[in-house]
Amino acid sequence: MAAEQRARAVGNARITQVGGDHITYAAGAGPAPPAALGIPEGPAVLVGRDGALEELVALLAEGGPTVAVVTGLAGVGKSALAVATAHRAVELGWFGDRVFFLPLRGYAPDGGLSGPQAVQEMLRLLGVRDADMPGSPEAWAALYRARLAGFARAGQRVLVVADDAGSVAQIRDLVPAGPAHRLLVTSRHRLVAPGFAARLVGLEELEAAPAVELLSAALSDDPRPSREPEALTEVAERCGRLPLALTVAGALLAGDPGLPVRELASRLAVGLEALTFDYGGEVPVGVRAAFDLSYARLPAGQARLLRLLTVNPGPDCSTAHAELLAGAQDLRPQLAALVRASLLTEQPVGSGRWRMHDLVRLYARERGEENAREDGREGVIDAFLTRLRHDTAEGRAALGLDGRPVAGQGVPSAAEALGRLEAERAVAVAAVGFAADTGRVGEALMLSIDLCAYLKLYGNRQDELVVTRKVAQAARRAGSPEFLAVALSNYGSALTDQQQPAEAVEQLTEALALFRAFPFREGEGLALTELGAAYAGMQRLQEARDANERALRIFRELGNLHSQGPPLARLGEIHYKTGNLDAAVDAFRQAVALMRRTGDRHREATWSGSLATALWEAGQRQESLAVRERALETLRQLGHRTKVAWTLTGLASSLLDAGEPQEAFVRMEEAYTLFRDAGDPRAASALSDLGLLHLKAGRVREGLESAQRARALLADAGEPDDQARAAQRTAIGLSLLGRTGEAVEAFERAAERFREAGLPQDAAECRELAAALREEASPPGPRRPGRRGRK
Repeated sequence: MAAEQRARAVGNARITQVGGDHITYAAGAGPAPPAALGIPEGPAVLVGRDGALEELVALLAEGGPTVAVVTGLAGVGKSALAVATAHRAVELGWFGDRVFFLPLRGYAPDGGLSGPQAVQEMLRLLGVRDADMPGSPEAWAALYRARLAGFARAGQRVLVVADDAGSVAQIRDLVPAGPAHRLLVTSRHRLVAPGFAARLVGLEELEAAPAVELLSAALSDDPRPSREPEALTEVAERCGRLPLALTVAGALLAGDPGLPVRELASRLAVGLEALTFDYGGEVPVGVRAAFDLSYARLPAGQARLLRLLTVNPGPDCSTAHAELLAGAQDLRPQLAALVRASLLTEQPVGSGRWRMHDLVRLYARERGEENAREDGREGVIDAFLTRLRHDTAEGRAALGLDGRPVAGQGVPSAAEALGRLEAERAVAVAAVGFAADTGRVGEALMLSIDLCAYLKLYGNRQDELVVTRKVAQAARRAGSPEFLAVALSNYGSALTDQQQPAEAVEQLTEALALFRAFPFREGEGLALTELGAAYAGMQRLQEARDANERALRIFRELGNLHSQGPPLARLGEIHYKTGNLDAAVDAFRQAVALMRRTGDRHREATWSGSLATALWEAGQRQESLAVRERALETLRQLGHRTKVAWTLTGLASSLLDAGEPQEAFVRMEEAYTLFRDAGDPRAASALSDLGLLHLKAGRVREGLESAQRARALLADAGEPDDQARAAQRTAIGLSLLGRTGEAVEAFERAAERFREAGLPQDAAECRELAAALREEASPPGPRRPGRRGRK
């Protein structure tokens, strides 16, 4: 866990711990002012690491390897070295302000961030909001690559510091393409795997002299180092010369000026054999010894608080949750005391969110299990899970994720509910796994149901998959067919969302059989609806239609209006795909009307977009425009920026077809701005469409410029059809400006891209235009070759 922990030493000397590693500041010097970068504050002094620092800096220079991995034991100083290296590279002018620090927590009990989650977190650091996040891990990776490619084209290098990786899988998708950018990784393991090339830099424990220097630096203007040099050396050895243990020991000495160094060494020696380190997740003995001493000096209330904070399985804990765990109010002073003891950190400062280093968490959990009866730990666990479930269910209701929003005194507003859900998302996801692993399968299931309603709608699909898989596994182990049926249904839905329809069908088929065996008609209908979506994802449209029709009959028999919406909407999609526009329009109308009747504005707006598309294709154009406008307004109110952008592109396409190019331009310009500001790769295709609209309006130079920029953006990460249209529009602009030779080449490139995209008619048209230009040397008039339907 990337965290910054401080211990104040005598004489204004200071020890700072970053990600479990140490940074030492000399007395009076203090840390350098924080830079305006996405990395922690840089150290003023890095003890015993000069050679490793210079080696890493050289690797980040141009011509060096794309990936460098700093490896070594927990607490050996990897994170501090990586941060110092990043600051040195910035001082050399290599990366500007494009340096990002990503804590992966690879050795946390829950495994930390997965590979897709790491990419998603990087997108957030790059400015992409959760509401604008693409819907799949593949799309996240594509967007990440596109953003880095954009920096490279602009001649700007990027450095990503990925801290505490537990496996290659966590970082593989973070590896930049091309030679410009750098990925600097820290890990306790040597990260080696087929297809993963990285320069490994091993970091060992400190040599004897630097280890003593680290302890002495914490005791500036203190007479004990010079008075007890041998004892200081013994303390360093008892701590295994591991910077993390030395940091804690130094803080103990600095915090108690009257404590003889020999007495501290004796305490460390009691009951200890040679120091060893265990990669299997246990706290190393030397670190435990140091933590024992720090823990023993805590007042009883602070010690209990430290133990109970580990009930929260997430990466951090809010002050409110800490108060719930401790059963006390106004806990900030006690939490701040734990920060001073280097056992906790508030990150960021002033946020009211508290983090433990992984090794501190392991140690505190050990003490918590030893004192479980005294602390009432099991009851605290139950209370914590109950609060999480209550808050998540309250947020779900306030947002109206399954119908009309709940409002009233004491109920948070939709904006407040959304903010709380996002703030506690990682904690809630981890809590589901914790509940499942500790045999609380019912609690895990109920929390997952409320949580996944939010995760699905707001695009956190990877978290949804993690949660539902965990619950399904726990339900199977528990042997409860009722729990298993619901869990498998939810897991199958998440698999479909992640474009894994074959596995989804397997899970949903089992769930359906269980629901029928009970019998439980509501569950049967839900499983059939999700099974229909999975079949559609496999292009098994007849089976998809049958499943949705059976689900619809069940919900109509039960009188469940809201649940009738999904199968109706999915039937509409099937009718649209098979060319039955009248049936598609009818199904979408019914779905939208039901959502409006039950107050579900999210799905009403979403399916209104599908209805508008079907209406336009069916020739009912005025109604289509009106439906899209209403959906657009609703989506704006709900804050779905990416969905707003998509709706605007659909409106622009319709308005252009309707002969209103200026209004279409206004809509497309806004869509482009939204996509661009969100860092969404679809900004490039919107820019290409803007180029077409410029050309239609006679603004040839502007149209050519937009098309050329779009073509450059799409070159690295665009789909072939988008690349083809950008090349086609570039060709039109070139031909209108009399640049015939360049236009011919652009039309030929467009033809090849259309062929690759499986659009032979468009490819043939581009080849004909190229041939005509060669023969006639006269440009064609502006036109709109080919047409893309947009939803």
